Amino acid sequence: MHIQSIPMWVGSSNNYAYLVKDDKTNDAVIIDPANPSEVTPVLQKAIKSGEINLTAIVNTHHHWDHAGGNKKLQGELGLDKLPIIGGKDCEGVTRTPGHGESFKIGESIAVKALHTPCHTQDSICWFMQDGDQKVVFTGDTLFISGCGKFFEGNAEEMHSALNKTLAALPDDTVVFPGHEYTKSNVKFAASVLQNEAIQKLQAFAENNKETQGKFTIGDEKKHNVFMRVEPAKRKPPTQKPSSSSTTTDVPRPRASKLAKEHNISAHEEREIREAFSLFAEPLKGYSKEGVIPTSDVRSCLVALGIPPSSRDEQAEFVDILDPEGEGFVAYEPFFAVCALKYHQREERGGGEARRREVEEAFGLFTGAGAGGSSASGSAGARDVITIADLKRVAAVLREDVKDEVLRDMILEANGGAGVGKGVKRDEFEEVMRRAGVWR
Repeated sequence: MHIQSIPMWVGSSNNYAYLVKDDKTNDAVIIDPANPSEVTPVLQKAIKSGEINLTAIVNTHHHWDHAGGNKKLQGELGLDKLPIIGGKDCEGVTRTPGHGESFKIGESIAVKALHTPCHTQDSICWFMQDGDQKVVFTGDTLFISGCGKFFEGNAEEMHSALNKTLAALPDDTVVFPGHEYTKSNVKFAASVLQNEAIQKLQAFAENNKETQGKFTIGDEKKHNVFMRVEPAKRKPPTQKPSSSSTTTDVPRPRASKLAKEHNISAHEEREIREAFSLFAEPLKGYSKEGVIPTSDVRSCLVALGIPPSSRDEQAEFVDILDPEGEGFVAYEPFFAVCALKYHQREERGGGEARRREVEEAFGLFTGAGAGGSSASGSAGARDVITIADLKRVAAVLREDVKDEVLRDMILEANGGAGVGKGVKRDEFEEVMRRAGVWR
């Protein structure tokens, strides 16, 4: 496998497109060719000389600076039928592989799609392997020592993308991100964590303009603060909890004094803190959370799923949060605005209509429906969603889902209380809310 980086918009957004070629067949794909004026000449030269046989455009997500050049590139190359593989919202997309679905480039390169929704809901990281050579193209999900902003997702989704999906790749997988942001990323990392890995990365970034393809997933676990969110002593369980388990190894988070003052849950507090941290910078005289630029307030609220309802509301928030026009916002007043938005969301979505909606959706899983009868006939069947319910729904949808995945879904929803405990209505509603079904 041969990978050629094609820098785009150097000095501004510092994007990368990547040309990936199978050495045996010369079959190749171009990843995120957003700026055809910089990409087309490279491809035309390689095609004309017989170095490559371009078989597809591959996108990591739909943003214009990654997928916005698809159709123009097709036209400039005279390849109007060239397949476009990417998320469902990418320009001109012709194929969207499912999570874990694989295909090949030429004879040697195995490609696997890894869905990592958060930066956008159609974000896909592409893991490729040719013999012992392993790489991953992460778009705007994972950067060297950083991660993307939460434009369409939340902190929980980014945590899952980084620390479950990508962290599960082999440690020697080389990372190719969508932008060259390392120098600024490591500056932030060094402000909150100092270790040998971060010091080495700082030195490398100071002496090298490009860092793509130089670091691995194993490196990111050492110098990327967003992949170091778990205490060092915690490790994944070596065995799945049995279905009869009635205890949990995952303690429920406790709300802080600040959360209690604003009457929000520990889960909501964690969401706010994690979202704020992605935009925050340290500033002397302020709390340990630091401050965020006033210009990032809207993006942070969008990441939390509570965007300003109008330009007037956004302007009102800015006046409240930055009354002196200093250009930054402290954590506690931002927290108060978020709590207000959370309560407004609950008021709009609450009441009898919401209760009926939850009951109907919950009943689709238990088999009870709205006022119907339980599929199993037992009185308790309506109280929880069981693993049997999930198997039944998967069968109806013709989805082949492994038992261990279903067990993980139950444990994720009930906080690790045990597979046998199932998922209660309130836990089901919380899962749907976090997934963005209910806001």
